[in-house]
Amino acid sequence: MDKKNIFRKNLVKRRKELGLTQEMLAQRMNVSPQAVSKWENSSYPDPELLPLLARSLNTSLDSLFGIRNSNDELDLLQLLHDRLQGIAPEKRPEFLMQLFYAVIYAYNPSFHSAGHLRDDYDQETYAGLKTDHEVSLARLNPDLRYFLYMENPADGVNSYLTNKKNIARLLKTLADEEAIRIISYLGGGRRNKMHSIAVISKRLDIPEDKVQYVIDRLDRLGLVWRVCVDLEEGERIMYGYTHNQAVPMILVLAESICNYFSSWDPQYDVYTSGVFRDETGHNDQPFPQASWWDENET
Repeated sequence: MDKKNIFRKNLVKRRKELGLTQEMLAQRMNVSPQAVSKWENSSYPDPELLPLLARSLNTSLDSLFGIRNSNDELDLLQLLHDRLQGIAPEKRPEFLMQLFYAVIYAYNPSFHSAGHLRDDYDQETYAGLKTDHEVSLARLNPDLRYFLYMENPADGVNSYLTNKKNIARLLKTLADEEAIRIISYLGGGRRNKMHSIAVISKRLDIPEDKVQYVIDRLDRLGLVWRVCVDLEEGERIMYGYTHNQAVPMILVLAESICNYFSSWDPQYDVYTSGVFRDETGHNDQPFPQASWWDENET
């Protein structure tokens, strides 16, 4: 197959992969649909249009011309891999938040160009996404940005929630201001630093029996680990904190929920049901609709 035929075949294939008609691709490039039709059947685009064509199809010129016959998704992943490894560690959070924001932004078919995260917001602002396949939430304010994404299982998240008793125990533990202070103290320590009940009590001005109660609960939940230290005055139990990534996320998300999600940039909702599944079946009933106008009704 000659190079012209390879180009035309790859152009048509990539356009159809993206669900674009010739008219839609033409609109992206500000050319006529007849021009796109000619590219796919008889002629090349003008050289100055080739970079724009590749960008409009979210691919590379190499791929269009068959120079590198590799999967476009893998190419994109490699590009992100190389880009992230080339960024200084302190600059990676900004890059990732820009990337995640652009992902949520891209879900809206009305947006034809990439979304760019602003440097500041007048109020606490979120980006949100709810479809039948996933949910996502991002906080955009620069004082603390985060991004959460969860795929919706076909049978809902219920099947994953197999240990409801321990979930309740964790939430009961966190439903205590002094427990949150203790977790914050432990989480602010160095990796592998060991703590004693007496010192935690003294530093936070919390009674030792309350500290022990909270630490024991965290121990049973796997959030702290214990060692026995042999000292001159006898053996003592010391505790280390696991620095579990989910704990600060839970607390930060709880703070966001308490502040309400009032300002969105953007919010895209195209879902028919939530991520949970009602085991009683009552929520599966069709939503009643108003009947249409009677022909003789005024």
